[in-house]
Amino acid sequence: MLKKVNRLAKSKDIQKAFAQGRTFFNPLFTLKFIPGAKEKRFTVVVSTKVYKKAVDRNRLKRIIREHIRKNLDGFKPGNYVIITKPLVARKEEVLVLKAAVNILGNLII
Repeated sequence: MLKKVNRLAKSKDIQKAFAQGRTFFNPLFTLKFIPGAKEKRFTVVVSTKVYKKAVDRNRLKRIIREHIRKNLDGFKPGNYVIITKPLVARKEEVLVLKAAVNILGNLII
């Protein structure tokens, strides 16, 4: 689990990232990034279009957050919004994690 200072939780901040953030695309993910914040803050969005069951959505979020937590020191300071695409549901967990590493690797120092 990410520390509280590394969580992007306020709706206002998430909406700002959606509107003004730089976008990176991947077949499985979309990443919105706003540089310049003091801390590295993350949020993961998994819609019901990806998984209908909340258990599956939450599991995917936990997997991605755990990868972020392990590699937190390598990220640039800023706000990150990671949005999953419906194609994630049809891929194996290993491939999903590789795609997450790939898109997040663009922003590692």
